[in-house]
Parts: sequence; C-alpha cells; structure tokens
Amino acid sequence: MALLSWGKPDIETAESTDGAPAAAATWKSIDTPKDTTTKLTPTAGTETEALEEGGDVVDSRTGKNKYQLEFDHFVKKGKKRPWEDNDGIIAGEHAFRITPEDPDCEGIQIDRCTLRVEESYTTADGIMLHYVAKVLKPKEGKMVKPYFKNAPKN
Repeated sequence: MALLSWGKPDIETAESTDGAPAAAATWKSIDTPKDTTTKLTPTAGTETEALEEGGDVVDSRTGKNKYQLEFDHFVKKGKKRPWEDNDGIIAGEHAFRITPEDPDCEGIQIDRCTLRVEESYTTADGIMLHYVAKVLKPKEGKMVKPYFKNAPKN
C-alpha cells in the first residue's frame, strides 16, 4: 500500500458534453504512457495590484489557476491510437480520470478539456505521441477534482 498518489497511473477518458462527462459516461482506459511523462501542470492565476504613487501595494487580487495535463505514448505495433487527429487537432471536448498505482490513494478528475497531439520520432523511442489537454471551466465545481477509484479509508 502506498501513502502517495504516485506510480504507474491508470488514465481513463470519456466524452465531455455541456461541461461534464455524462452520468452514464463510458470511461475508456488508454494504454500506459511512457515512464514519468504524465503530469498536471498549474499556471498561477494573473495577479492584479493596485499601486499608489511610490509603488506601494494598496490591494491585490489573484485570478484562478490554469491547468494543463500532458502524457506521452509510444506508437506500438498492432495498437490503435487513443484518438484520431487532424494535424494535431483532436475534435470535441474530453474528460479524464487518473488513478494512481495504488487505487486507494487520491487521483484526479478533469470534467472538461480540449486535446491536441504532437507527433515526433527519434531512434531511441520510435514514434511518440505527446498529448496535451488544456483544462477548461467545467459545468460545476473545480477544474481539477479529487477522484477516488476506491472509497477513501480513514
């Protein structure tokens, strides 16, 4: 049993409609990504400051964070690519659930995002697909939500 939400993740995806996966959404597992490439990266919200003469800060406010989910896939013989693309553009909106190696640990759920792919090739890795999901405002709640495949045990 792990204490941390690390290790080989299980990534599932579903179609997102009207800002959320349907209640009866069919979640599809995708092939295991390349080692250490699955990451969720936040970008701090824009900070706005009210300055008075001399540069002293009178007040400030910060906007919400932005998020990007990324992972890389090997193109394997006999395996179908998880999504069809048109020169990197993947149609529609998508939802993701990521379960860590220990399914009792907290994972993440993203209800709404757009998805693109960057295809590359090296002799070390062969053809690689670098997927980038830009997280969008969901129908309700936070952009990145906790997800538990198994109910938490306190």
